Amino acid sequence: MHRDDIQKLGAKAAREGLTLWDSPFYRAGAMPGHTGESIAEWRSKVEAWKAGWANESKSWLAAPAGEVRYFGASKRRRC
Repeated sequence: MHRDDIQKLGAKAAREGLTLWDSPFYRAGAMPGHTGESIAEWRSKVEAWKAGWANESKSWLAAPAGEVRYFGASKRRRC
């Protein structure tokens, strides 16, 4: 999976109201000990997901005062 794809997944997670700790790369099955990839490769994926999540989070955190935004199918309220 390419870095851009992983960033898109992180951004989607932010829109759905997930936290940084919900990254799929923090799950045991995605860790280097299970996948056989190097720690550097795994960390690159973690950083890409985190960057996508953070960039998307900034966009809704910067909402004008008084504006309420809704994201995803869950319709969770973000202020």
